[in-house]
Amino acid sequence: MQHPKRVTGDGVSRRRFIAGTGAAGLGALAGCNGLNAITSGGSNSSSGDLTLDFWHIFGDELGATLEEMAAEFSDQTDGVTINAVNNGGYRDNLNQALQASRAGDPPGIVQIFEIGTRLALDSDAFTPIGDLLPEDEIDLDDFLPSVLNYYRIDGTLNSMPFNSSNTIMLYNKTAFEEAGLDPESPPRSLAEVRSVAETIVDQTDMEQGITWPNHTWMQVEQQFAKQDQVLVNNENGRAGRPTETNFDTEAGRNVYEWWKGMADAGLYLNPGIEAWGEARQAFLTGKVPMLWDSTSNMVSMRTGAEENGFELGSAYLPTPDGDNTGVVIGGGSLWVPDALSDAKKEAAGEFVAYLTQTEQQARWHRNSGYFPVRQSAIDRLTENGWFDENPNFRTAFDQLQDTEDTPATRGAVMGVFPEARTINEELSVSIVNGEVGIEEGLSRMDSQVQEALNSYSGSYDGSE
Repeated sequence: MQHPKRVTGDGVSRRRFIAGTGAAGLGALAGCNGLNAITSGGSNSSSGDLTLDFWHIFGDELGATLEEMAAEFSDQTDGVTINAVNNGGYRDNLNQALQASRAGDPPGIVQIFEIGTRLALDSDAFTPIGDLLPEDEIDLDDFLPSVLNYYRIDGTLNSMPFNSSNTIMLYNKTAFEEAGLDPESPPRSLAEVRSVAETIVDQTDMEQGITWPNHTWMQVEQQFAKQDQVLVNNENGRAGRPTETNFDTEAGRNVYEWWKGMADAGLYLNPGIEAWGEARQAFLTGKVPMLWDSTSNMVSMRTGAEENGFELGSAYLPTPDGDNTGVVIGGGSLWVPDALSDAKKEAAGEFVAYLTQTEQQARWHRNSGYFPVRQSAIDRLTENGWFDENPNFRTAFDQLQDTEDTPATRGAVMGVFPEARTINEELSVSIVNGEVGIEEGLSRMDSQVQEALNSYSGSYDGSE
């Protein structure tokens, strides 16, 4: 293996995270039940050989794809074996990786969701991936800037983006035609979404017009980004720790006034909090003609539409009238624990570089719908005719390329992000159901997330 070279700026100083300090601490991550029965990849399989576990969150076909990639890398790399281990959900994965690091037996590579970035940084448990990438196997200029920018803080690339996504609108072209609408002209604004929903409900057997999981990333975070409104101050937590929240703003009122209006008119099907499967089934079974979903689900939605006998279309996520700064990414990135030996860190860096090679990223996209994080992978897919044959897969790239680089579209960075999402989703239900007014609900969001931020700030020893 080649020796790694530092390819990013100076490391960011950060406060040491003190776990178990109130609801905003690491213990707030749901599902923390110890290390379970997972054996990390810390030990050598034989003298001179290295074995590292890659903890990820995928099962089924995507899990099998990662296992294949790990096996292929191991076969072509002397003295290194990578075991791809499905470790459950994102929250468990982060929590258990931190516990394993404290115990001195961490996994080799950990997949962490984007909103866990601040928690991972504050733990001081990971080495910036920019310190570990082999210089002859990586070209950061080939990576999509909007993706790298999410995980680059103060000039340091802390983790490697791998499974990246954004939110798009899927729609039933067959239902559009049945209602007398142009299936090649999907709605681009929220006002147009309502108009289309009204027409289809009036002209077809569908009783409601649109659905999406009640998940903050799907609706609030994306619509705030489109209006160039940061969720928290200090440039969305990227120029300093956030101390104020911005839910109760014009951007927030725009989101909830439209959302509640759709619900009051019977045009929005509410599947439940984070009800991804329920929303998708409502769309696939013809209950609604439009669905907001993650690009990561494109493969299964394409198959589902074919099985249910309708033509699938994809479009940009609709935006409030007159505003369209762009979208914020979702998904996860790859982190390398600091407690590993230098040799294991080097091996981990090699594997991360392998996973982000052009061919591997193109393969990952074809099997999932997550967009490649490298421009060369997009170029290869284009040259091979992939997007000509699968035009719905191109929407995510076009939408990302049309996104302006601002603090709002880079996404928020805060240690209480998981807790903030829970607060938002629960209050969203109360607002949409009319249990609280929009102004009161947004005010509660600000105060409750603010309280969590204050509690989290108290979890540090005060040194920068």
